[in-house]
Amino acid sequence: MNNFIMVFPLAWRNLRRNRRRTLLTLTTIIVGCGMILFNNALFYGGAAAMIEDAVSLNAGHLQIFDKDFHESKSLEYSFIPDKSLLAALDNLKQKGSILGYTPRIETFCILSSGSATEGAIVQSIETHTAEGVISIHKNTLPAGSPFTLQHNDSVMLGAILAENLGVSTGAWVNLVSQAFDGTIAAGRFKIGALVKTGNPVYDASIILLPHTTAMETFAMHDNISSIVVRLSKEANADTVAREISRSAGTLEIARWEKLIPEIVQFVELDRVTGYIFSFILFMVVAFTVLNTIQMSVFERTKEFGVLRALGTSRKQIFYMVMTESLLMTAIGVTTGTLLGLGISAFVEHHPFDYSRFAAEFAVWGVYTTVYPAVATVQNILITALLTFMLCGFFSLFPARRAMNLAPVDAMRQ
Repeated sequence: MNNFIMVFPLAWRNLRRNRRRTLLTLTTIIVGCGMILFNNALFYGGAAAMIEDAVSLNAGHLQIFDKDFHESKSLEYSFIPDKSLLAALDNLKQKGSILGYTPRIETFCILSSGSATEGAIVQSIETHTAEGVISIHKNTLPAGSPFTLQHNDSVMLGAILAENLGVSTGAWVNLVSQAFDGTIAAGRFKIGALVKTGNPVYDASIILLPHTTAMETFAMHDNISSIVVRLSKEANADTVAREISRSAGTLEIARWEKLIPEIVQFVELDRVTGYIFSFILFMVVAFTVLNTIQMSVFERTKEFGVLRALGTSRKQIFYMVMTESLLMTAIGVTTGTLLGLGISAFVEHHPFDYSRFAAEFAVWGVYTTVYPAVATVQNILITALLTFMLCGFFSLFPARRAMNLAPVDAMRQ
């Protein structure tokens, strides 16, 4: 402690003595720390936006279905929701763990219009329960169309699928599939609206039916394919899944990671890219500090020799060099954190909008075009701590060189 009290004024004086070099190093630390924090906030915000868009569109955070349904999409693996399961879901909704849940009938079908035929995925929408759970049926073309899935003979068709069939709003399509009881399910439906989500998979394959219409068309007898569950922001998916499983019996409870694995891949890719970029910035900052302190030691070799000759101990020389480095790093990290938080807050309220590149994004299965930056406490602490530790570690080498200088040899230089 006494050593620190003695060397701190010297370290502060030395930083002020060569202001140009100190300012250059401080600028590097500030900009580097700020950019690392903002970079991580942007990647975190982008990943959160991707996940939110994906789960809110159609998948939900959780889905409950027969264990063999997900791979086959066959009505053979349908089920009648048990009263205890519905009661558990209602209880979770009342507690605020989930925002809501909605039943779904889903299977493959063949659509035709005139001479055109396309394979599709038919999906039922129960509008009053789907509110706040999914939004695929709200992505109408043209945007803001007032159409809702309430008429028994009206359906919604993916925009690309409609284009492939050569039909538009107001036209009729024929649907053929297999019913729950093994018979042929067939119907003729009027296209009430087109669906354009920006996701090419949905837009090229989806047909949405009112839930009651799907029940009748596929002779479901109160059976459904799945239940889609939307969690609240504060809820933990594992905890909610465990609570549901107590009443789910043999049914499977799948998280969104299994339902939309392509989003998981993009999130992981973003995370790795963010780590690489942050690593590069960390190294730039650390080596800049190393270079600055190293040059400072070289320039002050004679000074250190005089100090040693006057009785300054090796430890005191080491503490002085390290104090200079850590003091400069502390100022830089603090200012850089404030800079990063300021930029992140601005981008959170004015996110990057890549809507004009929506078509290019869609090719890769990504339809999120608005990317905010969200700084978290974990991001702030890790960025500040790693920057401080790296700068401190790289300062050890010039500090050890300074403490090991021989007084006589140092004063001759």
